[in-house]
Amino acid sequence: MQGVCSKVSFMVWIGRVITIPVGIALFASLLVAVVLLEVNDSFLNPQFYSDTLRDADIYNFALNDLPRSALDEARLIAPQDIDPSLDENPLVSSGLTTGDLVAALNRAFPPEWVQSVVEQVLDEPGDYITGERDDFSTTIQAGDRVVLVVEEFKTLTRQADAYNLLFEQVIFPNIEDALETELPFGIDVTAERVAEAVRRVVPPEWVQANVEAALNAVTPYAVGETDTFEVEVQLSERVDVALEEIKSILLESDAYDLVYDEVVEPIIKDALGPTVALPFNITISRVEITDALREVAPAQWVQEQAELIVDATGQYMTQETDSLNIDIDLRDNKIAARDVLVRLAREQFDRVANDLPACSNSQLGSLVTSGLISLPECMPSGGTAIEDQVRRVVADTIRSLQGQIEDAIDTAVLAQIPDTLTFTDQTLKDQLAASGASDNADLLDDVRRIIGEGWTYTDQDLRADLLDFDSQDSVDLLDDVRSFLSDGWVFTEQDLREQIGDVDPDVLANLDDGRRIFKQARTWRFLVYLPVLILMVIIAFLGGRTWPGRVAWAAAYLTISAAAIWITFGPVYSALSGERIDRARQEAIDSIEPNHDFANTQALIIDKAIDTGAFIIDGFAAGVATNAIIVFVIGMLILSAAIVWPRLSEYLDK
Repeated sequence: MQGVCSKVSFMVWIGRVITIPVGIALFASLLVAVVLLEVNDSFLNPQFYSDTLRDADIYNFALNDLPRSALDEARLIAPQDIDPSLDENPLVSSGLTTGDLVAALNRAFPPEWVQSVVEQVLDEPGDYITGERDDFSTTIQAGDRVVLVVEEFKTLTRQADAYNLLFEQVIFPNIEDALETELPFGIDVTAERVAEAVRRVVPPEWVQANVEAALNAVTPYAVGETDTFEVEVQLSERVDVALEEIKSILLESDAYDLVYDEVVEPIIKDALGPTVALPFNITISRVEITDALREVAPAQWVQEQAELIVDATGQYMTQETDSLNIDIDLRDNKIAARDVLVRLAREQFDRVANDLPACSNSQLGSLVTSGLISLPECMPSGGTAIEDQVRRVVADTIRSLQGQIEDAIDTAVLAQIPDTLTFTDQTLKDQLAASGASDNADLLDDVRRIIGEGWTYTDQDLRADLLDFDSQDSVDLLDDVRSFLSDGWVFTEQDLREQIGDVDPDVLANLDDGRRIFKQARTWRFLVYLPVLILMVIIAFLGGRTWPGRVAWAAAYLTISAAAIWITFGPVYSALSGERIDRARQEAIDSIEPNHDFANTQALIIDKAIDTGAFIIDGFAAGVATNAIIVFVIGMLILSAAIVWPRLSEYLDK
């Protein structure tokens, strides 16, 4: 009998020793079970990602911390690195602070709105992918955001020094380029003076009002509230100011001579040619004729004629008149210029007479016998009575011939110049062409229409420009964008399946297989504990001889395994993970190029990414540890019951 007992006792201990490898298997099975359950509750749960982004404060980071850092570093970029033509960084010259821009961003796209959009995109499609649902429909409305963006843009342009920025960075360089070509009418002016005039013609409040009016017209069309739009800019109201500035520039640049240089001289050129031949080989040039007319013209009269041209041109450009036709009366000017021209001709005649060679004896005799009716070939030198007498006769003849010169001035010069000069729209076009702006001359009628009727731009113009610029695809894209802003973006499971199927049909089949597996995994997730239960039963029968003993052995192994898992994913993980994460963070930050323009922003992104990753890993580890704690508590309760059960039974039996 004792041998039998010894043999039984030996077998019991053998069984209990065998529980050790089975217990190790139980630990592994329990570890797999709690890890799979946490995977199911986290990575296979779309809500996990929404909760993670929210708990990691991603939305506040993306809309506040990140743009602040990026904007602050963008302000430090040298303007030449942005565009070689820039003299100052636009963010600096705008006058807007980083706080202004970030506040506007948050008003247009509040973190709450961004969060709702992201969570909508994650939740329903995520449930579909994991097999929790068989369909989904995600709708994102963005039209109201466009309206807010436009309003914020208006606010920022009012706050910013946008007007001066536009002048300094865009308009002024274009003015400098334009002045490299000679201006019509010989106007000589600096780019600074032209910019000053442009500022007066189009002041900030006028520009701001027209920009906002354009935005107000286009925005309803963009968001699909209307099917048409028309942007209109009235320029005629600024013409009077522009004409005053032109007159001022003419006065400052001594350009009032344009009456002669650009109007009178071309007509004289057509009427007379380069020079006019007078009697006795005397010539007078076109330049001398123009200078004579200019010399005797009163300054006040010249200025009045120039301003008359400017005013009439302004009326023509604004379509107040259908044609340009200005008459300049030159009669008084011609009468006054006659004396100047006669003086010039006489001076030449005197030089011709004074340059006559001395007469020989034969020439002197010929002068005495033949008499004089024209300019002689020679001049008696004097000294003898005969020579002195002939010299006096020659001098009298020369004086009598001067009348012919005056008559020639009247007939050959002044009579050929019209009493009235006419400045027409064709004259204006000719002047534009002569100054190298022939393209502008061809566009003169379009400019007149724009100034007179205003500049308009409609939805049809936009479509035509898109079609000319690219193709019908651009027009279709415009319609798609308007549809998106009007009706919102709708994405369903059919859209997802079509997009995946277009890429690779095999991927679509894998998606369906994955959905089925995920669904089964989530439905039967607690079956992961089945191997644990089987191993616990094995341990129970190997280690215990009575039912309380069997339960105690199984519960003890379960409790020890759960405790080991909790220690691994709790205290041990906490002790080891912090240093490793910090080291990975530092290595990633050290890899950033030190001279990169956005080095600090990159470091900020890396820091946030590692924090978020650590947050996810920490949460996963904490979830596994929590599952282990639950199993540990259950094991302790079962173990306690197994220990108390026999004593309670004995007590009840008594």
